[in-house]
Amino acid sequence: MFNLCDNELIKFTFVSFVTAKMSLSEYSCEKSKHTYTQPQLMALTCLMKRLRIDYRLFISIIQLMPEIQLVLDLKDIPHYTTLQKFFKRIKSEVIDEIMDLTVTQFDIKNPWVVLDGTGHSCDQASLYYTDKIKKQSKKWRKSYTKNQIAIDTENQVILTHRVAKGPRHDSKDAIALIRKTKKYKPVGFSLDKAYDYEKIHKVINEELNATSMIPRKKGAKNGKYRLAMESLFSKPKYHQRSIVKTVISVIKRVFGDKNQSRNDKLRNKETKLKNLCYDIYRYTKKTFNVKIQT
Repeated sequence: MFNLCDNELIKFTFVSFVTAKMSLSEYSCEKSKHTYTQPQLMALTCLMKRLRIDYRLFISIIQLMPEIQLVLDLKDIPHYTTLQKFFKRIKSEVIDEIMDLTVTQFDIKNPWVVLDGTGHSCDQASLYYTDKIKKQSKKWRKSYTKNQIAIDTENQVILTHRVAKGPRHDSKDAIALIRKTKKYKPVGFSLDKAYDYEKIHKVINEELNATSMIPRKKGAKNGKYRLAMESLFSKPKYHQRSIVKTVISVIKRVFGDKNQSRNDKLRNKETKLKNLCYDIYRYTKKTFNVKIQT
């Protein structure tokens, strides 16, 4: 036997496994081999992302971790291609569902929400090589995965997300992302100047009955809500935006900045998986009430 609180990876794996069991059926198909359950494979995939290693090396490490095998009730170690096929098979919407379930474990009431976006690199080239290519071509611009998140500033948890191939302007997905937070009954939103559009103000104020805190762009001369920012703008509320920068920093430091997947569909799914793992990571800290080293 082992003490669950002795090791951060064991705690993270345990929470991932329990959450996956609440969201996924045991097996994807009645005619499958039934060697491994979907919750087991999902928890292993989350742990692999936590360790920031590839499939082959991860399976080699799992063979040396009997406590993890015990937590997941693994009778045998899966081949690395089993995890690859599972991740390729599982739908992106399922990751969203697991994430929604994870968010319900937090005590979220009338949150103040912050939106921001970041990019995740899609290539495995060295920084030196990338820099040389940039210098050789002035028009060179590498695509990346755009990850836009909405967080609760109190719990520092990701409420919802929108992931797509970049480059992509933040405002393009803002309204859809804002509407997805409606079920949490937010009281206000802090967004940077890139989101300063009357349509975004209108959705926040009229559809969600919340407060929009967005600095006005230079030269803005129309729009009821945009013009109101001149007198209603609050720096303390707006500067809660710094919290979303912290969340983005943790995602990249703990779960990695680069995506390993080879096509856009899988890269988007991998980015969503990182967001899910971050929420599980936050819930692990909350549940066990200890400081987790990063």
